[in-house]
Parts: sequence; C-alpha cells; structure tokens
Amino acid sequence: MSSQGNKVLVKICGVRTADAAVAACEARADIIGMIFAPSPRLIDIPTAQEIAQAVYVSSSSANITSPLPSRPDFNGNAPTEDYFNAWADHISQIRRIGGRPLLTGVFQNQSLEHILEVVRSVPLDLVQLHGTESVEMAREIPVPVIKVFHVDEGFSLDGESDLMKTSCHAIILLDTKVAGASQQGGRGVSFDWTIARALSDRGVPFLMAGGLTPENIGEAVGVGRPWGVDVSSGIETDKVKDPKKIHAFVRGAKNAAPFSEK
Repeated sequence: MSSQGNKVLVKICGVRTADAAVAACEARADIIGMIFAPSPRLIDIPTAQEIAQAVYVSSSSANITSPLPSRPDFNGNAPTEDYFNAWADHISQIRRIGGRPLLTGVFQNQSLEHILEVVRSVPLDLVQLHGTESVEMAREIPVPVIKVFHVDEGFSLDGESDLMKTSCHAIILLDTKVAGASQQGGRGVSFDWTIARALSDRGVPFLMAGGLTPENIGEAVGVGRPWGVDVSSGIETDKVKDPKKIHAFVRGAKNAAPFSEK
C-alpha cells in the first residue's frame, strides 16, 4: 500500500485566527481544522475565509495550477483495507501537490444544507463529521469526509459496524468519548491507544485524537501507529493556540514512526 512509509500527517484543529493558521503553515502541518459546530472555538464563515486566505498567502509553495489526482473510484464493494488506504493516499497526494495545509470544517449533528453552504463559501477541502451523524451522510458531501468514532471503555472495533463501511467516509477518526459531555472533542482527554493499534494492525489508516500534546505525541504514535494525528487543546496556552507548541507538536509527530512501521 503506497500510504505506508509516509510521515504521520498532522491536523491542527480549532484554529480561530489567521495568525494561528500561519503558525500551522510554518510548522508544516498538513490539515487545518475550523470549528463550525457549537464550541468555544466556533467561528463564522467570514473568519474562515480570512483563515483560508492567510493559508494561501503564507504557503508560498502552493501550486494551484498543478492537476490534482483523481478521486478513488471503486466499483462495488472494495476490501476495507484497500478502500481506506486509497483515500489516505489521495489526501496525502493532494496535500503534497497543493503545497499547503488542507482546510477542514468540523461539524456536529448539523444540517446537510449548512454543511454544503460552508463547503462552498470558504471553500473547504475536507469535512469532518464529529457527532452521531449517519455515515451515509458523507455520500451527499462533495469533498472527502472524516468521520469520528468516539472511544470509551466499551468500545470495540468489531462492535462498530459503520466504522469500516466503504463508500461513505474517506477517513476514520478515533477520539475520546467524554461521558456527560453534549459536545465532544477538544477536551484534552486521552483513550487507550492500544485500541488504535488494533485498527492499525488490520492495515487500516486513521486519524487519532484525544489528549495529545507535544510531550506525549511520540509515545502516542509509537503505541497507536496512526496515519495521522489531530490536536486542539494540547497546543494551546490559556485557551489560545501557541505557536511554540504547534511547532513542537508537529516536529514530534513527524519524527515518530509512521503508520506502516510496525
């Protein structure tokens, strides 16, 4: 599988300002996440457009004229490993060819109409569904979809029938389920990384989130072996994105062993 051997992709999530986006670009992050769901990190479309413009300007190597790779095309039901590796390769290639971090909008149990409006208006490269939305919703969204699966003590890969369903979401995201929280994500709580490792051992690439910091990212990648990692609160100081922590996190993730080196 061609996605193997690549460095871990890094998603910097909850970006609310152009300055934070520029810091992520300078640190060579791969994906920038912007929150459009109820959250302390919620932003509106005009702010997202300012962030997008800052990413374009700061990424001097951005290549907007180079043709992008075709989306994976599967006839019928593709083997799970092949399907998700093809999408991981596709997104990695877009990041590399485009020369800038990909822009992701994070939504949680919101209408398809709202999601499509934001996709068009910013515009977005990816969409992240971070609630209890049906995985089939991804089929109605014109950009690749990251779908979260929340991990708690009762979580089981075999018990999550939708997790590895093909022809829906492009990327699996494992994040911690925080009991009693109406809005999940960005709470700085980790889950058992050996659960992630079990998915990696099946040859399926995925993003891993939940309580990641510059201090623990090396261990987290070593145990979980994700294709990519997703961080928000772990790179903040006083609830504001900290450029030094962003750089340290990206550096630690990129220096860690990637998904394929098992």
